[in-house]
Amino acid sequence: MTEDERLYLQFLQSNIARMNSNSARTKGWCIAIVAALFAIFANTKNDLFIQICFIPSVLFCFLDTLYLQQEHKFIRMYNDYIHGKENRPKVYEMPMKSYERGFFGFLKALISWSVAPIYGFLLLIIIAIFYL
Repeated sequence: MTEDERLYLQFLQSNIARMNSNSARTKGWCIAIVAALFAIFANTKNDLFIQICFIPSVLFCFLDTLYLQQEHKFIRMYNDYIHGKENRPKVYEMPMKSYERGFFGFLKALISWSVAPIYGFLLLIIIAIFYL
């Protein structure tokens, strides 16, 4: 393996790590914002703050899903390069379009174990607090 190939793989790995880190930060920010809104609700008993909780939950879920979808693209690109597939990318090439999976790629990321349970549980808590 040449030095350029090693640097290229390291570049792909750093992108995968960055998408993973962004996903974790997204979850942290969402939980912090929703917790702050819960605290305001507990203080004021104004249902509007519970309703507002839906907005960051849905927006951060969407953003987290996009990060995970990007991470999957980089992982497929990395694996194609490592396994020497015929259509593998050239060194320093980032053919993201060839790794697009459209709506089904987004849906796969949305229902993954790192997105659906967390945001689903958060939305269930919001609904339970709103109706109880």
